[in-house]
Amino acid sequence: MREHIKDLWKNQAIMALVLAVLLFIITGVFRPQAMNMGAVSSIAAIASILVFASAGQCIIIISGNGGIDLSAGAVMSTTAVISVEMMKGDASMILPTLIVCILVGVVIGAINGIGVSYVGLPALIMTMCVSNILGKVQLIISGGAPRGTAAKEMTKLLTTRYFGFIPGIFLLAICFFILTVVLIRYTRFGYRLMLIGTNDAAAYLSGIKVKQVRLIAYAVGGMLAGIGGFIAAGYYSQAQCATFNSYSMMSISAVVIGGTLLSGGKGNFTGTVFGALLLTVLSNFLTAINTSPAVRDIIMGAILIVLLAAYNRKESLRQ
Repeated sequence: MREHIKDLWKNQAIMALVLAVLLFIITGVFRPQAMNMGAVSSIAAIASILVFASAGQCIIIISGNGGIDLSAGAVMSTTAVISVEMMKGDASMILPTLIVCILVGVVIGAINGIGVSYVGLPALIMTMCVSNILGKVQLIISGGAPRGTAAKEMTKLLTTRYFGFIPGIFLLAICFFILTVVLIRYTRFGYRLMLIGTNDAAAYLSGIKVKQVRLIAYAVGGMLAGIGGFIAAGYYSQAQCATFNSYSMMSISAVVIGGTLLSGGKGNFTGTVFGALLLTVLSNFLTAINTSPAVRDIIMGAILIVLLAAYNRKESLRQ
């Protein structure tokens, strides 16, 4: 029995799910009116948006060499602004807007990848600089205040609650989850990604083009963040500059809490999904007990530090 409990404690994905459920129950104790299917639906929808943001972050972190993307949130904000500015409520513009958002995400991700892989800049610095640039780009595109809206048909598709409580965006996130898991676990790219994340030199000696694979990882990460911004704009119907910038740190936290090592080489996208759920429930709990935004950020930051310290230690090697 003790061995099973130890195994459960070591399984970060399961622990993230367990903590999310416990927090939801505790929220109900403090605020009974929050225990309803509407609250469950809302949590599922908000967590789904974070899943879209975290998918690309997971791939980049797996690539190793200090891989991280602090521009993911800014990419989401940028493509969200582009989405409402392009669609302006017109359903015929949904597909063209999606294509543009994908291209924008790929280009930005590729720029990050070139800077990190070929120029040799630290990922932290490179992606932070790109994030700052994107903040100004959003202002230029929107004039400071986006005036458009997403197509009503798209918003309806994402916000409709099927069977009374399952939001459309959640069903889309499930499809997205399946595609991401297949990409990471069952493709040649995913196999090479794990290898370069584990050991650059060994991967190179095995004939893998390390810099090229890492560049592709950043490009794919940018693309997924771009799609995330498009989906988020559709769900909320509107978007403001910098709306999703905080998703950079949130996505990193979700990835790490879910069991992906910051050192790279080990990825768990299922755990990332549960990590996103945990963060969403945690935010919901802090809101339910009427904490101020400042106090909420402090508490959430402290809890995240504890979780990351507990679960993101790289296993020691035998000498």
